[in-house]
Amino acid sequence: MRSDDVLARAEAALERHGGRSRLQQRAFSRLIDAGKIKARRILWLSVAFLFGVPAFALLVQPIGIGGLMLAVMAWMGAALAAVMLPAGVRAAPQDLPSAPLKSLPLSTEAWLAGQRRALPPPAQRLVDGIGLKLEQLAPQLQSLDEKQPAAFEIRRLIANDLPELVSGYVRVPEHLRREGVNGMSPDQQLVDGLGVVESELQRMSEQLAAGDLHKLATQGRYLELKYQGEVE
Repeated sequence: MRSDDVLARAEAALERHGGRSRLQQRAFSRLIDAGKIKARRILWLSVAFLFGVPAFALLVQPIGIGGLMLAVMAWMGAALAAVMLPAGVRAAPQDLPSAPLKSLPLSTEAWLAGQRRALPPPAQRLVDGIGLKLEQLAPQLQSLDEKQPAAFEIRRLIANDLPELVSGYVRVPEHLRREGVNGMSPDQQLVDGLGVVESELQRMSEQLAAGDLHKLATQGRYLELKYQGEVE
């Protein structure tokens, strides 16, 4: 499949969704959800402080000014930890290979959203399309056995091949990304590699929907790692 065809399909998908990136919308929603989780943590810590400290002073022993100051410092430390601890979907690339298959598409989508701004505009459009397909794939994996060969192929594509492709591009210095190597620039290599990933995700989703796990596991159309290798 030519890169122009892949980009045209990605742009059409974005137009159908109002010209706005669904990947960005979902990333913003995750950010809001994480903020709510952290706010609830602080709320419960505050409730525990407001009721726990007086109860301890009345029922166990008086704490005095010094004890109150220590309690306040403990609350501040706990509140800081509550804010710093991750909340929501874990999206670190090193966590993807070991993530449960059921949550892997959304974890990969969250990580991919964080890389979007570092990519050239054509790749961003493809990443948006890949994000949509990962969102669609997630419910299909809820009942797929981790031990199935099909699960291995899906995990390899979205937990290893895709992150390696994008990370390999990001590691290239910006001033070298448009320079060609054997007629192919890193920018173009990235676009072509993302096009392969997008096509593979579409194929996997269709075969999962058809219940053809054997075909999914044995068809053998894998990501062309030459793109990732040359980018590095």
